[in-house]
Amino acid sequence: MRVNISLIYFLILVAASHGRGTGTINNRPLVKDRHGFFNISVQANDRLAQTLWVDMDGMESKSLDHNYVRVNLAFTFPLFDRTIRSLAVNSNGYLSFGNDFDAQFPARYIAPLMIIGKKYGNRETSIKFRQNGKSFTVQWGNLKTHRYGKHDRFTFQATLHENGNIEFVYKRIPFEITDLIDHEHLVKIGMEDLFYLPDMELMYYYVDLIGEPIQNSTIVSFKALPTCRSLKNCSSCVSANLSSKCVWCPALKRCSVSFDPSSKDWFKNKCQDFENATCTVTKNQAHSISEAERIALTKIFILAFIGFALALFAFVSCVMAWIGNEHSFHTENDKESESKERGKSLIDVELNENTLPIFNNAFIY
Repeated sequence: MRVNISLIYFLILVAASHGRGTGTINNRPLVKDRHGFFNISVQANDRLAQTLWVDMDGMESKSLDHNYVRVNLAFTFPLFDRTIRSLAVNSNGYLSFGNDFDAQFPARYIAPLMIIGKKYGNRETSIKFRQNGKSFTVQWGNLKTHRYGKHDRFTFQATLHENGNIEFVYKRIPFEITDLIDHEHLVKIGMEDLFYLPDMELMYYYVDLIGEPIQNSTIVSFKALPTCRSLKNCSSCVSANLSSKCVWCPALKRCSVSFDPSSKDWFKNKCQDFENATCTVTKNQAHSISEAERIALTKIFILAFIGFALALFAFVSCVMAWIGNEHSFHTENDKESESKERGKSLIDVELNENTLPIFNNAFIY
């Protein structure tokens, strides 16, 4: 009986360790992303976490001014139907993009673990990052909360890939993250993006993973899905079966969501009015051009007109100069001919005067 109990206990341990090494937490399904930009999964996997963890032991920690540092990416990162070439690394456990990178409470962020307390800033955090042209990884080491002691520190990484995928890898999570949530701390795990219109702002994308079982060796994966912006013609745009409705704007010749957060021209050209349109548009709509294109064409026309006027002026000047030269040439020739004629006449007169007496004398003789 003792042998059987020991055997059963051993099998349970083996099964548990096998499940932890290969599966998701409690076989959890994918986290629902209602916006349709990502397939999101959360799993605890020691082997995968070790594989995805980027070694930065030999790298120096970055010195952050004002709790953040701006970084230019070595690649173009696609995110939320926009493209990102630079972002800010914040010591409080998140990346921010857009124009509010220095805001205390950012509206555009990628947060593996954002912890902001009453005492804003976390200068004791070790920040390291590296990129290889296809990915960018940031490591937050020993991120300390303002509530717990020095042994209660978090270490984790976030990696952005050129294809739009994102990974959060958690190496040290000393206690339940939900224990931090109170009136003194702002705690977020996930992403957010805002789209600004005159006198208003719209929540464009928001996913919050607070409440998910984040612990040591947990990986949160965001697998990027095809977006409207990747579709390059009207037919593929309006027929796309994506969770976000795609709209083709004939003025910009671009496919995007009904409100495009990365382009001010989207609303300026009233592209949102084509939300329910098909590719069979009126002649005026099909041949409509954007305001930017209209301005560019106007500039081209003005420059072409100026160039034509200058060329015409140069041509007329050349013709007038040529006519003047021809007239001068003919005038000189005429004068020379007239001079020669006069000289010839004088010679003839002299000859006549000298020869006439000879002939007369000869006749008399």
